[in-house]
Amino acid sequence: MIAIVLALGAAFGWGTSDFLGGLKSRTLPLLSVLLISQSTALVLVTVFALVRGGGLPEPASLGYAALAGLAETAAVAALYRGLAVGSISIVAAVASTAPVVPLLAGLLLGEVPGVLQLAGLAVALIGLMVASYQSDQGGKGGQVLPSIGFGLLAAAGFGTFFLAMDTASTGDIGWALLTARLTAVGLIGAVVLVGRQRVTLPPKDIPAIALIGVLIVAADALYATASTLGMVGVVAVLGALHTLVTIALARIFLNEKLGRPQQVGVGAALVGVLAIATG
Repeated sequence: MIAIVLALGAAFGWGTSDFLGGLKSRTLPLLSVLLISQSTALVLVTVFALVRGGGLPEPASLGYAALAGLAETAAVAALYRGLAVGSISIVAAVASTAPVVPLLAGLLLGEVPGVLQLAGLAVALIGLMVASYQSDQGGKGGQVLPSIGFGLLAAAGFGTFFLAMDTASTGDIGWALLTARLTAVGLIGAVVLVGRQRVTLPPKDIPAIALIGVLIVAADALYATASTLGMVGVVAVLGALHTLVTIALARIFLNEKLGRPQQVGVGAALVGVLAIATG
């Protein structure tokens, strides 16, 4: 039960940071938003790791943590690129299947949930996909293939992050989070330098963007802890409910109404969560 609560907390943190990041990226350079938010996260994780103390974990754990950082950064890049050039409904629906990666890996490793939890996992996944769907009457046929492609890349990236962070966290959570964040900031910084991009932000926007980094750290820490206490397949699906959080925040603050598919998807996902918790 503790793992479930922590995973849901991670979903809330990621969903809120996604909402803020998407909102700020509408008017500010994406690379600037990513670099400032990720750098804030890096500072917080560094303090956490120093306070926590402890020796370095095995090199393999650090390697998986670096993989998690790379996968998460690549997933975000693919997601935003897909939203820019493709159909939002298709990209979001395909990307929401990310938990399939750790779920299949967990099954291969012998982590077999009970019947009720398996049913809950299936319902939650279906709910995620339905909730992410939006009718796109005006969409162009040429958007379908790139939408599916970028959606699959995002799903693979997020799914790999879920799985790699679970493995890295068995060593030391503090070092796993620090290594992942160092890798992410290093990658974004390299892109900025190679592309000779200017990182400029209005001072009034810095607190909100820094908050994104705080939420990312909190969510990553909650997920890393949850993955060490529960089955990675279950925890990953619950963490992926951040999609629903983003939809809810858009409804509250941007007055974006939920259509019938979103209402059905949200309901199905909540039923899935209840089934997982009960199991």
